[in-house]
Amino acid sequence: MLKRRKNHIFSIYAVLGSRICPTIYTITYFIPMFRHLPFFVFLLMLSTGFAQQPDTLWTRLLKENTTTLKPGPNGFTGKGWDLIQKGIQQNQYVLIGEDHFMTEIPYFTTQVLKAASFNTFALEVDPYVAQILNQKLSQPDTASLMKWARQTGAALSFYGLREEFQMLQAANRTGTTFIGLDQIAMISDPLLYEDLAGTATRAISRKQYAAMAERAKAAADKFTADMSQPTYMRSAAFSQDLAELEKEPLSAREKEILDAIKLSARIYKTESHALRVQLMKHQLMMAYESAIKNKKVLVKMGAMHCARGESYLRGYDCGNLLSNLADSEYKTSFHIAIFGKDGVQGSPFKGLPAQKLDPYNGDLKFIKPFFDVTPAEEWAVFNLLPVRRALQSQKLKIDDIDLRRTILGYDVLVIFPRAHPSHSIN
Repeated sequence: MLKRRKNHIFSIYAVLGSRICPTIYTITYFIPMFRHLPFFVFLLMLSTGFAQQPDTLWTRLLKENTTTLKPGPNGFTGKGWDLIQKGIQQNQYVLIGEDHFMTEIPYFTTQVLKAASFNTFALEVDPYVAQILNQKLSQPDTASLMKWARQTGAALSFYGLREEFQMLQAANRTGTTFIGLDQIAMISDPLLYEDLAGTATRAISRKQYAAMAERAKAAADKFTADMSQPTYMRSAAFSQDLAELEKEPLSAREKEILDAIKLSARIYKTESHALRVQLMKHQLMMAYESAIKNKKVLVKMGAMHCARGESYLRGYDCGNLLSNLADSEYKTSFHIAIFGKDGVQGSPFKGLPAQKLDPYNGDLKFIKPFFDVTPAEEWAVFNLLPVRRALQSQKLKIDDIDLRRTILGYDVLVIFPRAHPSHSIN
């Protein structure tokens, strides 16, 4: 994602990204002649680019700390799942750093939700869309809910995808509450104008919000078909409409939402990832007392957001903040990275078509040592803690900075052999 879709980094949902949001992936494909060898043989096949030979410490660490898990109709089985369940149950905060647009990941997350009772589920959407999702998913009328979801579509960000929305439905049934940590996506703002059109105190303002919703929807439709088209948030009309609204008194809620939209527009216009991360951490702290502190929390976002320590983009993101917060509470956090090795990565709309994952030249080539030992037909689970200890004690030398960040930032790495694209809810 970091390379493949870097040009679209500020074009989708709040730097939606492609692989690790903006991705950093490459995936290594097994040489066909090795595809049917037993699993233990794969553990001896290491990347020559890693500068490690068989019988080294690296080889032994992989052999001793690699297990598998098998998906089935009733969830996962295998020693790899036992390791993950233990981490879920023993830690206060559980973070899933994902690659986007693959059906396997919402399935995995649904199984994580079953492994413990979570109070809060933090999503890669803005707080207002999260509130809307809480309201809509609490409705008992499933037919009306699905009609609304299909009509809303890509404005729900990742949750305009069928498998992701089904995951939210499963989460809602467990009683968890959704919170949003991200900026307002550039095609999600129509939802907020619609809300304000029904709740603003002044009739003239309600009329203005309704008109803004229509303009934003029309721009979003053009953008999702052709990403060269501007969204409403980045248009001159948006600035003019805001100026007109601000001539009259605004309620506190109106001002709060409009300020949030303006800040999101600024992030898009300046393409400032640093400002986006600042906003995400700010919103995490705004939710801390009510929804995070002393709560069992699940977080699911792009992998660049969920690691402890330095992220793939050199900053310190929400995963690091949550790790520090857990530490301050005398508790712990559990960080899972999950990537697909081969297959197809989906897309949220026509303007960004699905893409075949490139096992040799993709954005995650730094994880090649792990891809090289991933079985052709099974999910692999790598316990990174012993590898981290060897790295921190300088017994193991790794030159690749992103491979180091993965090992230092995540406790477990999950790799599934073949990705299948997510589907539009429509």
